[in-house]
Amino acid sequence: MEKKTKRKEGIPRLFELAEAKKRKLTLACILAVISSGARIVSFFTIYGAVREVLQFYTQPQNMNLQQIYHYVMITLIGVLVYGLCAYASSSMAHVAAYDILYELRIKLMDKMSRISAGYFTSVTQGSIKKVMSDDVEEIEAFIAHNLCDLAAAIATPLFTLLYLFGLDWRLALVTLFPIIISIMLLGSCLKQKDKAALQVEMHDAMEKMTGTIVEYIHGMPVVKVFNRSLSAFRRYEEDLNGFVDVVGRTANANAAPMGLYYAFFGAQLLFLLPASIFIIGTASSYVDYLPIVLLFLLVGPGLKEPLENMMQMAIQSNRIAESVKRIDHILYEPEIQSTGKQIPDSYEVEFDHVSFCYGNEVNAIEDVSLKAGQGTINGIVGPSGSGKSTLVQLLLRFYENQSGCIRIGGVDIKDIPIEKLMDMVSYVFQDTILFHETIENNIRMGNAKASMAEVEEAAKNAGIDDVIRNLPEGYQTVVGDNHVYLSGGEKQRIAIARGFLKDSDIVILDEATAYADAENEAKIQRAFAALSKNKTVFIIAHRLKTIENADNIFVMEKGKLLAAGTHCKLMQTCDLYQNMVTANERRDAWTIKHEKEAM
Repeated sequence: MEKKTKRKEGIPRLFELAEAKKRKLTLACILAVISSGARIVSFFTIYGAVREVLQFYTQPQNMNLQQIYHYVMITLIGVLVYGLCAYASSSMAHVAAYDILYELRIKLMDKMSRISAGYFTSVTQGSIKKVMSDDVEEIEAFIAHNLCDLAAAIATPLFTLLYLFGLDWRLALVTLFPIIISIMLLGSCLKQKDKAALQVEMHDAMEKMTGTIVEYIHGMPVVKVFNRSLSAFRRYEEDLNGFVDVVGRTANANAAPMGLYYAFFGAQLLFLLPASIFIIGTASSYVDYLPIVLLFLLVGPGLKEPLENMMQMAIQSNRIAESVKRIDHILYEPEIQSTGKQIPDSYEVEFDHVSFCYGNEVNAIEDVSLKAGQGTINGIVGPSGSGKSTLVQLLLRFYENQSGCIRIGGVDIKDIPIEKLMDMVSYVFQDTILFHETIENNIRMGNAKASMAEVEEAAKNAGIDDVIRNLPEGYQTVVGDNHVYLSGGEKQRIAIARGFLKDSDIVILDEATAYADAENEAKIQRAFAALSKNKTVFIIAHRLKTIENADNIFVMEKGKLLAAGTHCKLMQTCDLYQNMVTANERRDAWTIKHEKEAM
């Protein structure tokens, strides 16, 4: 049996995600190391110059000025190399980071288009927004800044300490002592499970708060209409306070060890000064030893910056690892499987003992069997929550049925390539989404290759052409720009125009005329009649008059198929259908009367 490869996590997984830009990032790191090395050249040239001066401080005329000029030139070259390499390293790292961010967000969007729609019922908009924005930005910060800093932070102190140990191993150990203590303190802090748990809790609290903020913004009209204050939205306050609380607990938990870490990390001079005074008393020559002491006093505290960058990276590693983990929650989400390559040659639809439930809840669809022939119009009716929309969404594999089989033209939909299945079916949703795009492009979502004449014809069939032509820029008007907005009914007719333009063999209309007035509903119904010729049509309707002439009407109740037949047959055999028709008639006849008129 093959051993299952363990998935990478944390920083190794981040490097895996950045694999496409490996060469560019490697070069950026090399340049960062060179720039950091060039930056400390001045310390060693100062050491050489001071040594030269001290050797001839009693006889300055014997001083080798040429050697001092060499030190000056080396210093200038070091500054120039530092500036050029630092600029090139930063530029390459940022370009690579933005490329990786772009590719990662595209990968996430592509992934979300290939996973079950059921995934989005179990997560909030805020949590997805946090992954797409905040967690991906964490990666940008690491790649664009921390990665090169980390390379320099490892290489520069290593080479510097090797040089210092060559000069005087005693002072080198004194310089290294507070750094070792700091690393031990930091490592002890990071290894504690309660600290890692706090990082996870902080991410969870941020996701929850972000989701509630999005919900609060969407609910603002309700808050304003009912004249409620911010405090009335209690869950928003609770989630905000919860996030503040976990941030406070994280800060308090890290206060003592991090305080000690920073205290020791910058304490080189505190140890170097007494050690230098003690050791210089035993030196054979003050002139030879003073430049060494001066170099240690200059370079010792200078080690703090690159090493601090490395330590900061270690501190941030838990947060970055958690961000990568949440990105992988989406990237590793199971996709809709479609390995089959069968293409049906007809478009009758059959549900064969199909059952489905959301999670561990009661079945939303239970043992449903029905057939809809090609070229027929099929109404689906039932009380709210009876499973009407869920039933047709199973046909599009928005969800996967737990048992039974759904066939198109005798072919199991799981054996049909998912792209082909999407091409075969048009779905007009009850709640319409329009993108911040031109009206033309919003309609073209149905068929990007359609001609302008076909776009206009689809709009005419949907009864929206005259409305579009009255907009400031007609079909080129951008929805939402310059205060141009469409009503609910107008948005719905744009969605219907998409369906006309797509011209699929199976058409699903989910309350597609819910927002249309009587005149436009009549136009749309006539257009539907033309559109449905030789197609399999499903119409989910609460307004039962829209499906009275359907070839078949399927009555759903509590996820089960209660009855099926024509309008006339169901009026004679199905009590639920009769009651729904009666309720519809009462609704259509309902009016508000003055109290005196009612008496």
